[in-house]
Amino acid sequence: MNAENLILVVQRKLKGSPERLFDAWTQPELMAQWFFAGDQMNVSGAETDLKVGGDWKVIMHHLDTGEHRTTHGKYLLIDRPNKLAFTWFPCKKDYETKVTLLFKKVSNEYTEMTLTHEGLRDEEDYKGHKEGWEAISGTLASWLAK
Repeated sequence: MNAENLILVVQRKLKGSPERLFDAWTQPELMAQWFFAGDQMNVSGAETDLKVGGDWKVIMHHLDTGEHRTTHGKYLLIDRPNKLAFTWFPCKKDYETKVTLLFKKVSNEYTEMTLTHEGLRDEEDYKGHKEGWEAISGTLASWLAK
């Protein structure tokens, strides 16, 4: 593993069509309902300009501390409903990483989502993002099940 490019993969089977999952990742009004890591957080703002080169932004609000963390980037690839890729500037970091999402229909009710996060710089960064993505995918799963 290159210390400048640790790669994290999170895979999860989720209830919903590839189209529903793709839209959940790209429509601000939907992102605001689930794009946070746990019950002590919510989204205080989400914006997207869904085109290659367009900006996206999510502001996560930590309810326990009052802290707001902004994560943002640019869209690199948009292939609805199969694939989405975007840059990711980690909170409180000064470098860019890349996230790629693949959505594969596995049944009439379920889609397999594979999230690949490239460019993480060290084990601490990797571990923090692993915990974050697992929590966020759990929040997404709960939201989809409603």
